[in-house]
Amino acid sequence: MKTFIDENIEEKIIGKINITPFTDMFLILLLIFMIATPFLMQEGIKVNLPSSEVSQEQPEGIIVTLTKDNKIFIENEEIAVENLSDALIKKIGEAKEKLVIVRGDTAVMLGSAVNIMDMAKLAGATKIAIATEEIKEEDEAKRKE
Repeated sequence: MKTFIDENIEEKIIGKINITPFTDMFLILLLIFMIATPFLMQEGIKVNLPSSEVSQEQPEGIIVTLTKDNKIFIENEEIAVENLSDALIKKIGEAKEKLVIVRGDTAVMLGSAVNIMDMAKLAGATKIAIATEEIKEEDEAKRKE
């Protein structure tokens, strides 16, 4: 059997790189990050929460934050103490679940947090929760010493 080889045929090397799969992956990753980022972001107010061994997932509710310098925020909006009651009545009236979650810094006096809880109850809140952080293993080991 004879093999015929045409010496005039040059093998052409494809010089173009197909970037379509790369572009698809990039757009998919971009979409994933755009969707996931709001869920990963927590409130922008820095608060050092107290620790608890029985900490649970945070339910949906109206978040009232009390910072160590005694500033009060409702859902990331700073509220003056004298306007707190009116703002709570408005927010609780709009909410489907009448839950108020108090996030207080560990440096905050207990009386300030109790005043906020009283105002929330008077504004119509049916449930009040205090936000805490779960104790990490290193912290638990230090507590036992």
